[in-house]
Amino acid sequence: MFPLERRGMMQNNTKIYEDFAPAKINLYLDVLSKMDSGYHNIDSIMQSVSLFDKVSLKISHVNNQERIIEIESSSGKIPNDKSNIVYKCAEAILSHTHTNGIICKFFIEKNIPIAAGMAGGSSDGACAMKLLNTALGNPLSLSELCSIGAKIGADIPFCLTGKTAICQEIGDKITPITSLSDALIVCAIDNSSVSTPEAFKLLDEKYGTNCSPSNNIEEIIQAINEGNISKIGRCLYNKFESVIEPDNKSITQIKATMLNNGAIGALMSGSGPSVFGIFTDENSQLKAFNELQNQSIRAFLCKTI
Repeated sequence: MFPLERRGMMQNNTKIYEDFAPAKINLYLDVLSKMDSGYHNIDSIMQSVSLFDKVSLKISHVNNQERIIEIESSSGKIPNDKSNIVYKCAEAILSHTHTNGIICKFFIEKNIPIAAGMAGGSSDGACAMKLLNTALGNPLSLSELCSIGAKIGADIPFCLTGKTAICQEIGDKITPITSLSDALIVCAIDNSSVSTPEAFKLLDEKYGTNCSPSNNIEEIIQAINEGNISKIGRCLYNKFESVIEPDNKSITQIKATMLNNGAIGALMSGSGPSVFGIFTDENSQLKAFNELQNQSIRAFLCKTI
């Protein structure tokens, strides 16, 4: 492990870059069809929240054609080899820019729950891409980064852009909308996890691989544009809940705890099993947070960003 330093700081002929990788929640998520590629067409509104991992890059140059990428993490639950999404993202950037003679050492400080539907891995990968692009002198535009990232993970383009956006097709068609900033959020998860491929498989079995929109996305877009938090809470929707929640009663329990303690809406994020609640006042937010902790449920106080 190496220490987190100020972004771009020189240290013993190496340079260290660091930045935050925010989690995301889905205010709306519908799955429309499965493509021949195996990916699914979605209609979603993704939102960045102030729950962060930290990603650091220690970079040095060598006088040969080596290209070395190393991964370390504060968590023993994520791989440190080529299967790590940060490794894949870094390798893609170095390959795309034809960069050799470089050693990249990444350290990931994990705070975002793993396999929870909050894009922790994708956000780490997106952050690594931005850090490495900066270290190389910004040869790639944001659009190019998104194009490269989409081949690695469908959530990476949103994680590169952040804030509030409509995400369509496989999630890589990003349309920014009015930013929903500083809305009070509690995110929570028990000790379970959900496989995203398995969640999509369950949806295909229940609804088929080609179906009409399940809900009205325009209503929540209007509520976001108006900054109407109460209306947003009433318009939350996630199609995955119908196949994940029945076998994961903690989702129902967490949602009920949030709603009983003042949340104006509570929803599973992504393919789950994390749940978030939206609040209009800090007292209710803190009350729900404390109650979840009393139930030995891992919870986080945060805001939309």
